[in-house]
Amino acid sequence: MAMTTDDEYRYITSNNVPDFYVNPYCPIGLGKGYCVQQEIDAGTCYFTGLVCGAEDNGEGTNDYGDVWVPQEDNYKIKLEGNPTLEDRPADMYDITKVGGSKTNGAATGVAINGIAIQGPNDAGDVSIDEAGFQLACGGHVTPPMGNEETEGNTPSGPPKYHFHKSPECLEPFTNASKGLHADGEPNQHAGLMGWAIDGFGIYAYQDVGGAKPIVDECGGHFGPVTDDEDAEVVYHYHSRVIVPYHLACQGPSLGKCEDTQSGTNYCHTGCGYEVCVQPGTKTEKLTSYLNKFDDTWLEKYTVNPYNAASSLGISLIAINFAILLNLLF
Repeated sequence: MAMTTDDEYRYITSNNVPDFYVNPYCPIGLGKGYCVQQEIDAGTCYFTGLVCGAEDNGEGTNDYGDVWVPQEDNYKIKLEGNPTLEDRPADMYDITKVGGSKTNGAATGVAINGIAIQGPNDAGDVSIDEAGFQLACGGHVTPPMGNEETEGNTPSGPPKYHFHKSPECLEPFTNASKGLHADGEPNQHAGLMGWAIDGFGIYAYQDVGGAKPIVDECGGHFGPVTDDEDAEVVYHYHSRVIVPYHLACQGPSLGKCEDTQSGTNYCHTGCGYEVCVQPGTKTEKLTSYLNKFDDTWLEKYTVNPYNAASSLGISLIAINFAILLNLLF
């Protein structure tokens, strides 16, 4: 992967070659096809003429399955996303509304190793887990092209490796999972694992102090991304082990994620409010961040109770008032 930046954009060129070992792959099994029954029944199976490993399917295939072939993709992604844009939330795949570009239409983001992050579903409108696909490090290769008997839409090229689920073999994930004895850091905010195409960072599982991230329906929230006492607040996404795995829409969701879904609804359950802020986030840091874009934006939406210090202060005032009443009467 090669990456450069200017004052406004991040430019990424990737050959989509994983930096870890990947076995030859068949999505359903050797000698079987490439689609589950739900895709066949829905008419969204585009590879009905392909049998994995049973015949020569062209470049990137052998008797044991399919293997990745280097293929270049290019991305132009905003250096800093703007959470106050009037058209939020947006379709997870649409990069045009934020002024970016990409050569991989299925990408919702790019991992730190240059591998594309695609949506929660495969070629059909079925999630990876619903289909029962087993993925190496959260990813697999696309079906191969080269079989003249393929019906419907022709596959777009030889097998290309990409992520759907969380790439748990990458350092931001192993840093938390390898254990304290190996200097793991499960009790800190997870590291950056990639960039969504709207310019916001995607982080691994845990939030500050190892806490569970409280995210909106898109899968993002406002909060710091380090455990530093004076850390700045930004909007960002978190990976998770369940659908939508990374993001279901380009956030903030504002309670309208479902409006961005063109088929199956992959939205997260959210936090119960239009805007989700990680509990413990400092109000002054959140305000400072949003004021760069629109200093009246937050007033338009409902926000979850997040400021632990303020909540504690209100509780103490109430307790002291109750004590005073008891003394007076």
